[in-house]
Amino acid sequence: MTVISGDDQLRTFRNEWTGLKIIKLIKRNTDGVLINWPVGVGKSTNIDDVIEDAIRGDEYDLVIALFPTRRIIDERRWVKSPPPGIKIVNLKPRPRRRCGPTADAAWARYETADMAMLGRVEICGACRHRKRCPWPIQYGKEMEGARVVFATQSHLKRSPGFIQHVIRWVGAERVLVVMDEVDFAAASFRKTVKMEDLKRYFETLKAMPAAWARECKRPIYLVSLLLMVKVGTADLQASGWLPPKFTTEWAIAVQKKGKQLYGDDFRFLGYDLQQFGLSPVESRERCADGSIAFAAPPYVGCNLVVYSGTGHPEFVEYRLGRKVLNPFAGLIFKHTDTTWFNIASRLGTRSYFKSNAPQILDFFAQLVARRLKEGRRPLLIAKKCFAGFCADEMERRLLEFGVANARVVHGGWNESELKKPGVVPLINYGMIGTNLFEDFDCAYCLTGFFVNEGVVDSILQDVLASDSRLQIKIKTSGRPRRRSAGTLNPDERWFDVHRLAQLALDQQEMDRVIQAVGRVRPFTKAREIITFQCADNPLFPYTGEFNSIGEAREHFGIQDRRARGWHETAAQVVAAREAGMTQRKAGNELGLSLSTIKRYWNT
Repeated sequence: MTVISGDDQLRTFRNEWTGLKIIKLIKRNTDGVLINWPVGVGKSTNIDDVIEDAIRGDEYDLVIALFPTRRIIDERRWVKSPPPGIKIVNLKPRPRRRCGPTADAAWARYETADMAMLGRVEICGACRHRKRCPWPIQYGKEMEGARVVFATQSHLKRSPGFIQHVIRWVGAERVLVVMDEVDFAAASFRKTVKMEDLKRYFETLKAMPAAWARECKRPIYLVSLLLMVKVGTADLQASGWLPPKFTTEWAIAVQKKGKQLYGDDFRFLGYDLQQFGLSPVESRERCADGSIAFAAPPYVGCNLVVYSGTGHPEFVEYRLGRKVLNPFAGLIFKHTDTTWFNIASRLGTRSYFKSNAPQILDFFAQLVARRLKEGRRPLLIAKKCFAGFCADEMERRLLEFGVANARVVHGGWNESELKKPGVVPLINYGMIGTNLFEDFDCAYCLTGFFVNEGVVDSILQDVLASDSRLQIKIKTSGRPRRRSAGTLNPDERWFDVHRLAQLALDQQEMDRVIQAVGRVRPFTKAREIITFQCADNPLFPYTGEFNSIGEAREHFGIQDRRARGWHETAAQVVAAREAGMTQRKAGNELGLSLSTIKRYWNT
């Protein structure tokens, strides 16, 4: 292993791995490339360099850059300052505020029913902002000739063929896909078409005007087969279920007819049936209620580079369905002055946290108060369902421990507010793509982040029909406590699912924690980190690990409430004694019994 530590080594590394060098690595490798640099190493800058060098050097006709959030896209170099003479497309979400509450509510119904095409005709067509709004026409022909397309990864969830559509719209041949993190791969690819939706879709197709008879013939035949309950899982898994093709005009006509016949109960199934025809055959099944279920993994069959500091190579390969080269597997980025402690206790789980919150938050509040008085800036992290509770409780306790103007803020912050004395931000697990906290000195996890077997199964076996799945079990054992995932049946431990279960668990738990903690840049700056997980840290060996809150208190020299009360009482009695009071008078002054005064008198 090679450790890169300190500003000089980090600067040398960044200067060596330029955008052009990464591009050469991608072009030499026919599979994908994984850049597993942790937060703070220079991932975002390198992404900008790769995009720019790929286009300016005419290495590719098109770069499709996909990010987890809009915030990250807005910070990209060519989004903030588009280069002259190069067409940049930044696909933006529907402008909800401009739509207004009435149109927004209507849009919600259209989007839920997969009828965005009709929505653009009926809602956008009647909108007074139509001429000045670029959103309805940003897809299709408007993308022709684009060199870079920026979009969120949510497009892959809604439309697995999104990358293919963009390539066709742009008219490109040499294409590079750049992905920042693999959050989309940690979501289930599973889709279900309900029986009642199939029936309404079938009746709508039969009710279409004669002018559309030819276009409706194959979809009607396909849906009629899917409506037959006797067409079971084995039949669905046969080849020959070709995806139906249709034009935009036909789709709008069917959506209009379906809305006319069934109102908000109608769902346009054209896209779902296309995805069904392209789905892995082993994922298809007929459910007990007659519904059709299948997996719709996204298409990523281009030159590909994935930037992820927490994505395990084998898990990334499994979810993308292709090999990835991991050229930086032997590197560790570590700031020598960062201390990373972990509380390996189940008290941080959803089941146990609330009942143990008094002792947990008492510990963290004292530590935060100490750090604030030292002039340091802590960031707090909690599971979303406990965030509001933790913010209120921590603020109350900080005031109790003498932090003037203590205020724990959860959301709605800005850079100037975060610099005010006594302000402590609290974020949820899952927050990525913000640099607001990169100058904070500490990151403390008030709760853990844990998932159940269903969440692990949803990203591990979603490409298999239910009768082919193995039961997953998560157990907690050892000291320090560790969570492990595998198949429930010992006889099934030779299957790949057993081995991959642990990777899926790590992706859903510890990787989310590292992303949240990474907001303070612990790999490249001196930071104090405390996590609350029953897991190893794959990127940074723990400086110290505690089996309980009590052990953490002992390490940091923090008293519990009982000990603190004892010392406070002892200090009051000693002060009374040194002031020349008799024991009886001290008891009267302090409101304590004579026996209590005697117990503390010679402390």
